[in-house]
Amino acid sequence: MSLLIKKKRYSFLAYIGLFILLSMDCLSACKDRSKSTLSRPPRVNQEAINMKEVIELKRRLRQLMKPDNYHYTSEEKIDPFQPFLRIAPKISRPTGKGQQRPKTCSNPLECIDIGQLTLVAIITRPGNKGIAMAQDAAGIGYFLYPGLRVGYQKSKVKKILSDRVIIEEKVKDHYGNLTTRERVMLLHPEKK
Repeated sequence: MSLLIKKKRYSFLAYIGLFILLSMDCLSACKDRSKSTLSRPPRVNQEAINMKEVIELKRRLRQLMKPDNYHYTSEEKIDPFQPFLRIAPKISRPTGKGQQRPKTCSNPLECIDIGQLTLVAIITRPGNKGIAMAQDAAGIGYFLYPGLRVGYQKSKVKKILSDRVIIEEKVKDHYGNLTTRERVMLLHPEKK
């Protein structure tokens, strides 16, 4: 027989012998337990308990069970429901040259500053009555024609030429006087 088979046979026999020894030990221990009776917990001797300890425990229990007269006051405490960062209230600031944005607009162009519009196209017709198309930063297009009110300063479209739109603005100067000026929107501003 080969050496490997002999080693396996001896180790197998060693395991069987160990199993028999352990099972015999368990059986002998079980026989000893069956003869013994169940033991009861020892009776507490009433005299063994110190009466001073019982009185002290009762006093501490009464102290713990006593209602607490705590009252919450929010003075000098942070409100947990308020945000950590305070946001300043919105203040209506003048836009442009001292003019404020109107609260209501009769058309959408009155709520847009002229500087936010870019001229996209111009259609000229005979009689100097052209139509121009402008768009805002969001890409929304608007038609411009002479006499249309545009922007915050109660401006009006004065003329539409083949390459530009002339807008008449009413602006307050440094002294607070109302003056009119012309503002030009070019179709191709890079060609000036």
